Amino acid sequence: MSRVAHLHSDSPTKDIVHLPQPLEKVRARHVSLCVDYLSDMLDGADDALYALIEKASENERDGYFEAMRALRVQRQDIMTGFRQSLESLFQNLASPSRLSSPSTHVAVDLDSLTLVNEDEVETSVALDNMARRARNGCDEQLRVLNHRLQFLLKNDTELGEKNSPLEPRQLVTAFSDVLGKLALDIKARLVVLKLFEREVMAETGFLASEANAVLIKAGVLPDMKTAPIAPVRRPGSRSLSRSSASPVTSPASPAATPHPAQSEGNDQMFGLLQELLVTMRGLQGGSGEAPSAGQNDTPMAVMHNGVPHMNGAPIANPVGVRPVSSDDLLAVLNRLQRVEQSLNPAEEQTGSLKSDLSDLLDSEHGQAIHALDQGDDDVINLVTMLFDFILDDEGLASEIKALIGRLQIPLLKVAITDKSFFSNESHDARLLLNTLARAGGQWDPQQGIQDELYQRINQAVHRIIDDFEEDASLFHRLLLEFEEYLAGQSSRSDRVEQRVREAEEGKVRAQQARQAVTNALDERVAGRRLPETVVQLLRQGWSEVMYLTWLKDGAESLAWQKRLKVVDAVVWSALEHSSQGALEKLKLLSPKLLNSVQSGLAQIHYDENESGELLRGLAAVHQQLLKGLETARVEVAPQQEAPNVAEQDPELPEDHYLVRKAAQMSAGQWVELLDGDESRRAKLAANIRSGVKLVFTNRRGIKVVEFSAYSLAVALHKGTVKLIEEGALFDRALEAVIGDLRRMQAGSR
Repeated sequence: MSRVAHLHSDSPTKDIVHLPQPLEKVRARHVSLCVDYLSDMLDGADDALYALIEKASENERDGYFEAMRALRVQRQDIMTGFRQSLESLFQNLASPSRLSSPSTHVAVDLDSLTLVNEDEVETSVALDNMARRARNGCDEQLRVLNHRLQFLLKNDTELGEKNSPLEPRQLVTAFSDVLGKLALDIKARLVVLKLFEREVMAETGFLASEANAVLIKAGVLPDMKTAPIAPVRRPGSRSLSRSSASPVTSPASPAATPHPAQSEGNDQMFGLLQELLVTMRGLQGGSGEAPSAGQNDTPMAVMHNGVPHMNGAPIANPVGVRPVSSDDLLAVLNRLQRVEQSLNPAEEQTGSLKSDLSDLLDSEHGQAIHALDQGDDDVINLVTMLFDFILDDEGLASEIKALIGRLQIPLLKVAITDKSFFSNESHDARLLLNTLARAGGQWDPQQGIQDELYQRINQAVHRIIDDFEEDASLFHRLLLEFEEYLAGQSSRSDRVEQRVREAEEGKVRAQQARQAVTNALDERVAGRRLPETVVQLLRQGWSEVMYLTWLKDGAESLAWQKRLKVVDAVVWSALEHSSQGALEKLKLLSPKLLNSVQSGLAQIHYDENESGELLRGLAAVHQQLLKGLETARVEVAPQQEAPNVAEQDPELPEDHYLVRKAAQMSAGQWVELLDGDESRRAKLAANIRSGVKLVFTNRRGIKVVEFSAYSLAVALHKGTVKLIEEGALFDRALEAVIGDLRRMQAGSR
């Protein structure tokens, strides 16, 4: 049954407001270009999806076929809907009421994520990343363009990502709205979005340049080169002053003013996460009013809209509440980090991070309710949740998790000073964490903590704990050092693995050649009555000729087919012939056949004495048959024993998904081998002949174990082998946190 939904174009709005002439020209040019780019994308979508279908599993193919059909059938509606969405964005510019209110179609806004499921989260994150990547490439052009538009409209409302029709985020949203009306599964939807990013979003820099050119030609601020907008603070440039806290005397106190890092500089992803955290704040809060200052039942309060809150409710008597600015918080975290320096790796801190913060503040400023900025509290909650996931990750040994867990305070400091930490996949601190985790996944507990890899991770962690206060460049230096170390290790292990792969490939090819020879001979001689000397010739001498031919030329070669024809001729020549025609044929064939056999044996340098004996035996059989004499014969048994089906008790069907998964496994996949309470870690070094043999080595390239695709599937099914999940640890943790927050949100409704 078709899942294609029919789209219905929205009717144009009746209250059309005319735009200034320059802006009309911008709209016409922008919409025309975008629609042309979309048309090009749809033209190439069939080829792109079909290429995926050829490599996809059976279940995935259906989704891709449905996507191909939907894009074809609904093409005109998609184009029309996309055009209307873009035009309506410009129409909103002429309506101050629409312009001032936040857009309800922002790709990463909470309002656009109403269905709480993994597919929606995955799509939302993909849309947000797409818009962010596009904007990063043309940020300054867009700032200038938005300022020109604001000047042209004579409007006090600042134009930005949420309300400027020329922003990449609005372009993403316009397409997402149209795509959302098609019944596509998540994999097909993400593929279509990727095509849109490649064909349309890649042109956002040109779109901004064209719009600026139209406005310059129309005389709108033609000499402006840069927008008069204060630049967003860059990571590492923040001043960490040590201001002392003062009691909160009223909600209007200056201490309630948001920190700059939580206002204009906020990252888009962090804004989404804050929206999701609203639900968690409510779940953590109890019913009724929070305690007055002095009744410190919980560690920390939070400043929300200038009012100190605790347990989700405003504090009844805020006198005596001490605000903790971001600078104060960083200073306290520095002192807590120094406490970390004195701990042994095996030691664990008891209590929560907020409890430790509260205790340290109490010891320095006297007991009081200390109130964090809302943004800082959100960062602490997010980083805590991220590390909860990291410390529960089964892909890391407990010793490695203990080391990485000690980075919580340093990374919390990074996140407080730089909110792009949550969205910037290239952030040095994130990359270092991912690199340490990837290396830690290769460490085998049996190697002990004196192992070089463990010590390298330990040293990197301690350098951060010991040296990091505010200079984020330390993460970059450590990242380069650790990547250089891993590259050296990988280079050495790769050379060893290459030798292992070549040796194992040779073994498998030799086994396959032997099997091919055995099968070919069994097929032709098993069950027949033949002279003993003929059987010896085929199975001792000629089988070696066949074996080397298969290895050199393969089963599809002409040379192999010629070797098989010799076998057929030898077998026929040794049969009992009663007709005169058959005997005449044998008389003509015999010398040619003997020459062919002799030539083949000579080519492989077969032992001359044994070769001569085998040839004389075959010639004697021919002479006896031509003279009409009886020849001694034996019943030829097969060399390959047929499997006893009755005795087989397969643990998994041959077409089980785990068998298919194992057969398709790529080199580089790490696994954990479980043997009682002990475990080892190994990497797939070679997948030979699509699962005929899977060879695993340790991180030094030494062979540890081998499986077939079937035996590995059985081990995975039993749990004696576990796949170590690949992918960046921080990114997986962030996805898990978003999923958890969304489930909380769903449960609270």
